[in-house]
Amino acid sequence: MKWLIFSLIFVLLGGMVFAFSTCRSASAGGRVEITLFCWPFATLIKVNRERIAIYEKEHPHVKIRLVSGDEEKYLTMVTGGVAPDIAVSGPSEMHYYARRNAILPLDDFIEKDKSFSTDDFFPVAIETMRYRGKIYGLPDNGSPVALIYNKEMFDRYNKAHPEDRIDYPNDSWTWDDFRHAAKALTKDLDGDGQPDVYGTIIDFYRNRFPIAVWSFGGEVISKDKRRCLMDSPQAIAAVRMLRDIIWVDKSAPSAFTQFAGVSEQSHTTLFREERVAMIMSTRYLYDGLLGKTQFEWDVGPLPKGPAGQVSLYIADGWIISSQSLHPDEVWKLAKFLVSPLSAEIGMRNGRGISCTKAIAKKFLCHPGVKPPHECVWIDMINVSRPKDFEFRFGMGGYFSKAMNQMYFIPRGQKTPEQVCKDLTAIFNKGLKILWEEEGGW
Repeated sequence: MKWLIFSLIFVLLGGMVFAFSTCRSASAGGRVEITLFCWPFATLIKVNRERIAIYEKEHPHVKIRLVSGDEEKYLTMVTGGVAPDIAVSGPSEMHYYARRNAILPLDDFIEKDKSFSTDDFFPVAIETMRYRGKIYGLPDNGSPVALIYNKEMFDRYNKAHPEDRIDYPNDSWTWDDFRHAAKALTKDLDGDGQPDVYGTIIDFYRNRFPIAVWSFGGEVISKDKRRCLMDSPQAIAAVRMLRDIIWVDKSAPSAFTQFAGVSEQSHTTLFREERVAMIMSTRYLYDGLLGKTQFEWDVGPLPKGPAGQVSLYIADGWIISSQSLHPDEVWKLAKFLVSPLSAEIGMRNGRGISCTKAIAKKFLCHPGVKPPHECVWIDMINVSRPKDFEFRFGMGGYFSKAMNQMYFIPRGQKTPEQVCKDLTAIFNKGLKILWEEEGGW
């Protein structure tokens, strides 16, 4: 409902945007003023302050004002006619703004600027910034999902069971291999009949379960964005497999599992305190691991399904407001924010991965540095897909309601068939609203 109200504000204030924007000054004291908006995370603010300082030193005629906040704050600024010139955005939000002409397509800038090439970026990163055939953002930072695992748990098991050795996660692993390893690494340490250590955690969030669906040959949504396809046999088989890891294999905790003696029940803490052997996650998990573990851990590829190996790519990029009075200057700044220099600043300070291929490889493919197989992140980027099914705004709230159906699986309250049927029905109600009342995707 909140986003529906904001959508109405777009219409009501549309006539005011020009009046507001023409009252803004393009320069102050001979300097061009640019407002840059980023999310309110300490690391991100630190990175962008460092970038801004460098850019202003090299471009003394430009003054950049940094504003931080959440998506609601940004949308309020847009609807009020005082949108930041440039802002960081996720793909689903970007689509929303592009559909309402609140941001500029960048194809003309890219075509005219011979110093810039989309070939410098991972293809999936560019794809996440594309909407209706046009590029609306320059990709900055992201991560695929990979398998982070406790090497010492594998080593201890192999020492105790030489007849049933399990390899570290590798490119030959299938979902069956993953399940076998997860069962082997699950332990009841106190003999009470309940595991105290689990082989893995199954996350049913929208950034995780589609990986299994895709690897089984299913789709979350049709290519034309008009139908949810989660009731297909392939999707149901994938969800059933995830369910069985919890309720049949009993090698992953359910929604009701509580770990005694653990400081908190978060996935990061459970892995860090050696209650879970393997966890599917992005590189952002490193914030809770680097320098905080007493054991050796590493990164491995995701298992393959009947349709092959696939990961999911999460990324953000820089969008330029259609309200900006100086888009050419903002384009130059946007280029700098995704340049190799800026990419290095981001990778030195953050846990995400630069969308620039050369810089990502420079920081990740480094023999002798722990974790030893970080180059796996590059491999996972190359088999990744964007979240082409995600609709953050609009649809009468049906998107979130549909995704929340997945949480009935770890609670054991619905069968995979029922979850997939209900998710599809709810999602399709939202898609009907999207196409009939909100102008489509």
